[in-house]
Amino acid sequence: MDVGIRNTLLGIAAFISIILGLLIASLVIPRPMSSDEAEQIGWYHFDQPRAINDFVMVDHNGKEVGLSVFRGQWSLVFFGFTTCPDICPTTLSVLNESVKKLDSPPQVVMITVDPERDSPQKLRGYVPAFNALFRGFTGSFDQTVSLAEQMNIAFGKIPGPEPGTYTMDHTASIVLIDPYGRYAGFIKAPHRPEHITKVLRSL
Repeated sequence: MDVGIRNTLLGIAAFISIILGLLIASLVIPRPMSSDEAEQIGWYHFDQPRAINDFVMVDHNGKEVGLSVFRGQWSLVFFGFTTCPDICPTTLSVLNESVKKLDSPPQVVMITVDPERDSPQKLRGYVPAFNALFRGFTGSFDQTVSLAEQMNIAFGKIPGPEPGTYTMDHTASIVLIDPYGRYAGFIKAPHRPEHITKVLRSL
């Protein structure tokens, strides 16, 4: 083969390899999300993650947990309660659909805003029903308020129709905790699986 033709073919092959490499990289390497994209899907990411005070709670298996439970991986935290009629089961279902699409899913935790009624046993019969790897945390009322306030979550009792009955009202945002145990941002409701997956793939 003529040397000139061979060099031309080698050059074309090298060019094609570069193009294919760039294409594969664009599909595999996470791309930072623009501020406009983030706003459209309700994702608010802090430039500087916020420290979270240590805490003591109990998970749905009765194991004591603290801030260290959030270190070493990304975590999605949702504040809800087991007798929630709509927002909580819907959000947990969406979270399940979201993490199923990921090769390395984050830790998902529901912290109850109704510790008076949500014992570890009750959480154990509720949270893992959406995904066996999901965890439920409960703690004292004061500890729950402190942790919720640090994550910009508000909640409170709403009196029910009968004396002594009540339900809970609460912020429906999903909180993101980074692998250092810091509050990194939140995703506002309403939640969609593709939006949550997009956020996680951009981290």
